[in-house]
Amino acid sequence: MKEEQIREAVARRDHEAMEWVMNNYAGLLWKIIYSILHNASTEEIEECVADTFFSFWQNPLSFQPERSSLKNYLATIAKHKAIDRYRKWNRRSEISYEESIHFVQTEDTLSKLISKERQLEFEQAIESFPEPDREILKRRFYEGQKPLEISEALSLHVRQVNNKIYRSKQWLRKWWLQKK
Repeated sequence: MKEEQIREAVARRDHEAMEWVMNNYAGLLWKIIYSILHNASTEEIEECVADTFFSFWQNPLSFQPERSSLKNYLATIAKHKAIDRYRKWNRRSEISYEESIHFVQTEDTLSKLISKERQLEFEQAIESFPEPDREILKRRFYEGQKPLEISEALSLHVRQVNNKIYRSKQWLRKWWLQKK
């Protein structure tokens, strides 16, 4: 596929084109993000990679093939996402002791105030996913399994698992925003 065709297909919301992009560039983006966030958990890096793809999905027309390759464009987005996340971590570590205690107390209070109704709605949303997406989500987010473990357990390729997690998170994000 030519890069202009990819750009136009993603702009038309062609899921196959986006899947092609993800399959071809996930490894590169992972390496770039890991080079910046080397102390981060696998989940943090995965989320940063997913955020990079989501940015491209949201605004594919900002990619201009005449100025840069898709590879360089995605690499730049990934680098900036990783740097932003790194800066966010550093800001968090600069919070004073009193602020951190207040923050923890506030977090505890807020977490107790989350309604059971919202939790049930979220669980129902996950239950509405077809198999194997539902099983992948449960294993990933409730049981904390890594994509490699999930792929071995369900006899799928790791990229398929990562793609399904990415798409499911996109759907859940959209669903959550509509609920507000």
